[in-house]
Amino acid sequence: MKIKQKRVLIVACLAVISCVIGGTIAYFSDRLTFDNKFSLADDNVEFSETFDSPQNWMPCQEEMKTAVATNKSATNRYVRMKLNEYWRVKNSQTPATDHTTSDLPLTWTEGGVTKNYAVIKMQNQDKWELKSDGWYYYKTPLAQNASTDSLLESVTLNCDAQLIDGVSYSADGKEGTTIPSDYAEATYHLYITFQMSDTEYQ
Repeated sequence: MKIKQKRVLIVACLAVISCVIGGTIAYFSDRLTFDNKFSLADDNVEFSETFDSPQNWMPCQEEMKTAVATNKSATNRYVRMKLNEYWRVKNSQTPATDHTTSDLPLTWTEGGVTKNYAVIKMQNQDKWELKSDGWYYYKTPLAQNASTDSLLESVTLNCDAQLIDGVSYSADGKEGTTIPSDYAEATYHLYITFQMSDTEYQ
């Protein structure tokens, strides 16, 4: 049902998209699962995304990922977007509703350089502004049927990410099976939240 009543609050009309991309790195398995979940609180907002689930997500493998918001209301609207990334291990005790806590570190330090396990590639950065509150704000209000440019372009598993912790050895010293790292058996999520308002965000 359309929301007809115009609210007087700062966030006059709110719509949230919960877009999750995640996948077991499948270095030691034969399949990979990526989930995309959408939750709309406002029929006057439309969201679209592009993403093709890979069979295996390996180091250096880039997966295209875009997300766009469209204003279906007759009223001009302002848009902001927030990204939360996190890893989930098998049998994680972190609540499914917690999109800010990562079971594993997002980065590691090598040779004094901090590296991200998942490298998020951005585009159209001149159209968005990142503010101190952690939200990306679209610089232009959307007229009816107008859409944002996608800030996201792709996500790549870092080429330097180590998915093997070591090799097991038998009593006679012969090599056995490889020992996967925690990341090789975990799931990476990129949680995207869009919000729209009839009034400009302060």
